[in-house]
Formats: sequence, C-alpha cells, structure tokens
Amino acid sequence: MSTISIIIPSYNQAEYLPDAIESAYNQTTPPHEIIVIDDGSTDGSLEIARQYQFSQLPLIESPVRVVSQANKGLPMARNTGIMNATGDYILPLDADDLLVENAIERITHAIIQFNADIVAPSFRCFGKVNQDVILNNFTMEELKQTNRLGYFSAIRRSALLEVGGYSPRMKYGYEDYHLWFDLFKRGKTLNVLTDILVMYRTKDHSMLNDAQAHHEELMLQIKKDHPTVYG
Repeated sequence: MSTISIIIPSYNQAEYLPDAIESAYNQTTPPHEIIVIDDGSTDGSLEIARQYQFSQLPLIESPVRVVSQANKGLPMARNTGIMNATGDYILPLDADDLLVENAIERITHAIIQFNADIVAPSFRCFGKVNQDVILNNFTMEELKQTNRLGYFSAIRRSALLEVGGYSPRMKYGYEDYHLWFDLFKRGKTLNVLTDILVMYRTKDHSMLNDAQAHHEELMLQIKKDHPTVYG
C-alpha cells in the first residue's frame, strides 16, 4: 500500500502550528510520517514543533520529524520536505491549515483505486471567508485561466523529484500553480475528490494576499517557464 508523508512548512506560525500538527497526527489512518520544516522562524515555532517529537519519552516513537533551516521561502521549504520524506506520496499542509480526520484514509483509498499521480481533495474555507470549494475535472485550457487545485493535493514523490520540486522563482506565491503545469506536461495523472478533506484558513494577511499583489509578475514567470502551454 502506498504511504503518505505530510510536510508542514512553517514560518512564524506559532499561533496555528499546534493545530496543524495535531490534525495530521490524529488521523483515522496514520500518515507514514509528519515532517515540519521550520523556515527560520523567530516566534518560537521551532520549539513548538520539537515538542511533538516526544524526546522526553524515549520509548515512544513519534511520527513527527522536524527540520530547521534558514529562511528560504515556501517553495524551498516544501522542497526540503520532499527531500527528507520517505513516503510514496507527499501531502503539503501549510501551518495554518487543517486536515479533516479521515483525510489520509480517503486519499489512500483513492490511490489504491485509481493509482493517480495527484489526488486533489475538495476543501472548506474558514475564518475571514467561509465556503465550501468542491473540485471538478478540468481541461488544460481551463487550468490556464485559473488554478483549479488546492496546494494540499497528495502528489507522487517520484513525480515531484522528476520535475525538480517547486520552482524557487515563485517566491511570492503561485508555486503550486506553476507545479501543475510541470506535472501535466509530463503526462502525470489526476484524481479529483469531491470529499472535503482540508480546512483552508482565510485571514486578512496571508501568502495568498502577497501572491495576488504580485499576480502579473507571477503569471509572466509561469508563461515564461511553460511556453509550450501558453504558446
């Protein structure tokens, strides 16, 4: 059976990080591992993450591992997680979002049934905006108009390694949007789930706000890197 590694990049997310880790930890089907990548936090996030390694309980093996690095940005933090992971699939989870308790169970069943390279769950926005986002299948032309997948899709690790992971050029965001073109150009397969398996936190200040502020610049980079798609 395919295994799933959850990777949680964290930069100054001490307020939310415990809930993210615990949502990954308290799954009906345990993940293969949970890797927290502290990306140079200065707010105590690293110390919080390390508490979940159970170092004070040497007879109990924790599924949580922590990797600390200097601040390099989200794409590089995710790439660090990919390089340290040992599961067959990578499920990225931001430090302020949550997994529904049966997320790994449902995604694992989908992998067994369809063996797709990408399994994309639907999700629920909460916080500033509250709404359900139910995903549907789409064409490449529709994908060119807007991103139609959540970043928290489970992706076959070998496929991520094949494309070199996330592009560090997408420093302001849209790194997942850029990645989809890398994967689909190489014929990677997709299974979309209508099940709501992720809780996506919306707030006044987030990386999405930064990405939207740099929308034109980021889209120019995507088009530059994928000329055969946008040609």
